Amino acid sequence: MNKTLVCLLLCFVNCIARGQHGELYKSLKSKFNDDPAVFVERSEVLSLVVKGDSLEIVADISEDILHLKEQVDAFASGRVYGSHFSQVKDIKAKTLIWDKSKFREMSVSDFKKNSDRDAGIFYDDSYYYSFNYPSVAEGNRTQLQYRSIVKDARFIPGYIFSTYLPQSKVSYTIKTTKQVALVYNVLNDPKNLIKFRKYEKSGFTFYEWTSTDMAARRAEDGSPSIRYYAPHVVCYVKSFEGKSGKKNILANLDDLYRWYYGFVANLNQDNNPELQAIADKIKSQNKSEADIVRAVFYWVQDNIQYVAFEEGMRGLIPRDGAYVCAKRYGDCKDMANLVVALLKASGIKAYHTWIGTRDLPYKYSELPTPLVDNHMIATYIDKNNNYYFLDATSDHTPFGMPSAMIQGKEAMIGYSKDKYEVRVVPVIAKEVNEVVDSTFVSVDQSQTNQLNGMGSIRLSGYAKVFGAYELDRSERDDVKRYVTKLIGKGNNKFYLDKYSVSNLTDRDKPTLITYSFRIGDYFQKIGDELYINLNLNKDFYNESINSSMRKTPRQSEYKYERTEYCDLLIPSGYTLDYIPPDAKIVNELVGLEVTYNQNGEHISLMKRIYSNFLLMMPEDFESWNTAIKDLSEAYKESIILKKK
Repeated sequence: MNKTLVCLLLCFVNCIARGQHGELYKSLKSKFNDDPAVFVERSEVLSLVVKGDSLEIVADISEDILHLKEQVDAFASGRVYGSHFSQVKDIKAKTLIWDKSKFREMSVSDFKKNSDRDAGIFYDDSYYYSFNYPSVAEGNRTQLQYRSIVKDARFIPGYIFSTYLPQSKVSYTIKTTKQVALVYNVLNDPKNLIKFRKYEKSGFTFYEWTSTDMAARRAEDGSPSIRYYAPHVVCYVKSFEGKSGKKNILANLDDLYRWYYGFVANLNQDNNPELQAIADKIKSQNKSEADIVRAVFYWVQDNIQYVAFEEGMRGLIPRDGAYVCAKRYGDCKDMANLVVALLKASGIKAYHTWIGTRDLPYKYSELPTPLVDNHMIATYIDKNNNYYFLDATSDHTPFGMPSAMIQGKEAMIGYSKDKYEVRVVPVIAKEVNEVVDSTFVSVDQSQTNQLNGMGSIRLSGYAKVFGAYELDRSERDDVKRYVTKLIGKGNNKFYLDKYSVSNLTDRDKPTLITYSFRIGDYFQKIGDELYINLNLNKDFYNESINSSMRKTPRQSEYKYERTEYCDLLIPSGYTLDYIPPDAKIVNELVGLEVTYNQNGEHISLMKRIYSNFLLMMPEDFESWNTAIKDLSEAYKESIILKKK
C-alpha cells in the first residue's frame, strides 16, 4: 500500500473519530445540558456458573462517563467498594483525553485500599479502593472496569438503575445456564423505563434489563432510602442442579429461616454463673413475669454498650450471651441474644427475631432473601398473646414499644429449628407520641412589644425517646440549644431564661421540662390597639411541597400529636376587642384544631396539631398541600386588644 493511500485512510479514520465524538458530545449535551456529566454507558454483567456442587458468581462492572462541563473536583476521584462477601478484583481506570482529532489514553496506576468505617461502626470489613482520574475536563471521558466476586448466592444485591448522573444507556445482565432457577422482579418502574428480554446464546441463558436516557437522581430533603423509589431489579437464586443433585438456596422463606436459625441454634447452652446471678437478682426485685421482662430489657439497655460489627459471617452470627455480658458491649445480634439468654435464665421464653429497619422497603412475604433484613431483636409473648418487640439498641425506648426504626416492618420470629412466624411490628399511633406544651404569657410594657412567659412541656412516647438522645448530653450548651429548639416560640428574638428537666432517665414516665422565656418585638401596637398572635409555635407553616419539582417520597421518624395551651393575661388598661374564630382541619396526613376562650382577664388558646404519616408518597402531596394551606391561614389569626 503506497504512502498516499495510507495517509488518506488515516485521515478518513480521524475524520470518522472526530465526527463520532463531536456528534456524541453534541447529542448528549443537548439532552442533559444542566448536568455536569453523563454516563455514555453503565453496565453490569452477573455470571452464575455451576461448578461441581457450588455456584460461582462473578460481576463485571463498567462505567463510561463523558464530561459536559468543567467540574474537575467533583469527578476527578473514584471509589470501588468491596467486602467479605463481595471481593473486588482487576480494577482498571483511565481518562480518554480528546486531543484535536483523537483520544489518547491516560491510565490510573495508583489504587489505594481503605477501610470503609463510619463513626457509628466499631468494626466493618467493607473496604474501598480510591483513585484519581488524570486530566478530567469538558469533552474528556473517564472509564472504569472491575470485577466483583460474590461469595454467596444469597447475597446478590440486585441493581439500581438511577444514579447521581444521567445515563445515555444502562444495562444489567444475568448470564447463567438452565441448571440455575432464578427469580427476578423490577421495582419502582411505573413508566416502564426498563426494558427486559430473555434469550439463549452459546448454551447460556441471558436475562437482560436495559434503559436509555435516564435522568439523574436528585437529592431531596427528607427522602427515604433510594430503594423505596428508584427503579431497580431484585433477583435471587431459588436452586441449582449440582453434581450430586438439586441444591436449594432460597427456594422459599423456609430456606432463609433454616439458614438463619443455624446461627443461633447452639447459643446459650451453658449455665453461666454471672448471667444467672443477674437474672436471680432481677427476679428477686420483680413479682410479675412482665415486670421481669421489663427489668431484663432495661438492664441490657443500661449496661451493654452498642457497637456495630460487620466482619464476614460474624455480621450474621451473634456471640453467646455470657460473652456479651462479660465484655459489656455488642452489636444488635449480641444484645438481642443477651436478652434471650437472661430471660432463659429467669425461666421465661423469648425468641431471636430477624427484622429489617425502615431503611429497607422489602418484606419476607415477598422476597425471601437477606435483602429484607439488617437487624436483630428479641421477642417476648405474654400469656394473653401480646407481642413485645425488644430492641435493646434503642437506649431510651420504653418496654412495650418497638424502636421507631422498625415500626410497620415484618419480623421473623424463630421458635425452633422448623418453626417460625412472620409478624408485622405495629406502627405506634400518633396519640402515644404526645407533646403537651402549656405556657402563661404576659405583655411586658416596660419593653418594646415583648412577651414574658413561663411554661412546661411534657414528652411521651417517641417524642420522649428522641428528646432523650438530645437531652442526655454532657455538654450543657448542646442541651440548652436543643431545649431552645424544642420550645422556641414566636420569632428569632426568643430567649430561654431558665429551664429544668425531670424524668429524663425514667423510661416509664414522660419527660418534663419547665422553663421561662422572653420574646422581643413579638406583637404589634397600632394606635390604641395591640395585635397578638397566640400561635407561638407554627408547626408546618407554609410547608407545602412543590409537587412539580419533588419526585421522591417524604419520610417521618414517627407519627405524633402536639397539644399547646397558651394563656395570656390581658394587660392593665386594655380590653378584648376581637377574638379569632375556632378552626378545625382534618386530613389523613396532617391536621389542626384551634379553639379560643376568654375567662375574665385571661384569654386562652388550645391548639392540637398532628402528623400522621411515616412515608408520604408523591400521590399524597396534593392532599398535604391542601391541608397546609388551610393550616397556615389559621395560624395568621391574632387577637386584638384595645385600650379602654
